Amino acid sequence: MVDVISRGRVEVGFVRGVPYEISAMNSKPVSMPERLWEAHDLILKAWTTHDGPFNWESEHFHHRQVNIWPRPWQQPHPPVWVTALSPGSIAPVADHHYVVATFLTGKDKTKDIFSAYRNRRLTQGHGLPSNDRTAYAALVYTGETDAEGQAGAEKLMWYITHNKVPPHFSNPPGYNSVDAVVNVLKSGKSPYLFGNFSLDTLMNQGIVFAGSPDTVYRQIREFYDVVGGFGHLLIMGQAGFLEHDETMKGIRLFGREVYPRLKDLA
Repeated sequence: MVDVISRGRVEVGFVRGVPYEISAMNSKPVSMPERLWEAHDLILKAWTTHDGPFNWESEHFHHRQVNIWPRPWQQPHPPVWVTALSPGSIAPVADHHYVVATFLTGKDKTKDIFSAYRNRRLTQGHGLPSNDRTAYAALVYTGETDAEGQAGAEKLMWYITHNKVPPHFSNPPGYNSVDAVVNVLKSGKSPYLFGNFSLDTLMNQGIVFAGSPDTVYRQIREFYDVVGGFGHLLIMGQAGFLEHDETMKGIRLFGREVYPRLKDLA
C-alpha cells in the first residue's frame, strides 16, 4: 500500500529482530534465521504472483489463498535490504544481491561483513558488487565545534551504553549460535554489544561520528576507506537525552555542511 501511495519510493528491510522482542511475541530464539528466510520467500511470492491466489505450506508458515491487493507499484517488487551483524549471515543476502545493512558494528566488524559480501558475489561468478549494495548505520551528531558535537553525542550514547532490559531478555539462550557464544566467552569480552565504553572509544571504532562538520566528514571518510567503501549512511541523530532543538540543529548542520561532501564518495 505504501509503495503505491508513494508511487514506488518504498525500499523494504528484512530483519531478524532484537532479542527482547522474542518473549513479547511468544516466539523461540532458536532457528530465527530460518524463519526469516522462510517469511522472505512467502512475501516475495506474494509480491510477484500474478495468476491468482496461491496456498502456502512450509515449516513455519501456513496460509490459504494468498492474494495481495493492491500490488506493489515497483515491479517485480520494491528494493530489498537485509541486516547482518556477522560475516556468517551474509551468504543468502549476497546470493539475492540485496543491500546488506549493518548497525553500529564499527570499523573492523563492518569491514569483515562487507568483505564477506563482496567475496561471496565474486565466488558465485557475479563480479564485484557496487557500493550501493552496502549500508552502515551510526550515531551521528554535528555541532558548530568539536566540543558542541561531542557534547551532543554524549547525550546520544544513552542508546548504546545503558542496558534497558534484564539480561535474560537481552541475550536469551539460542538467539546467538553456539560458535558465536563460544567466541565471546573465549575473548573475555562482555556478551553485550557495546559495554560501558567512552565516547572516544566509540568514535575511534566508527560507531559514533561526532564533532564539527569538518571532523564528522573526516571520520566518515576514514571509515569509508577502512571498510572498502559503502553506498548508504543511515544516521541515528536523536536518542537518549538529546532535546528536540539540539536534534534539529545537528541534522541541519549535517545536511548543509557534511552531506554535500559525501556525495563525492557515491
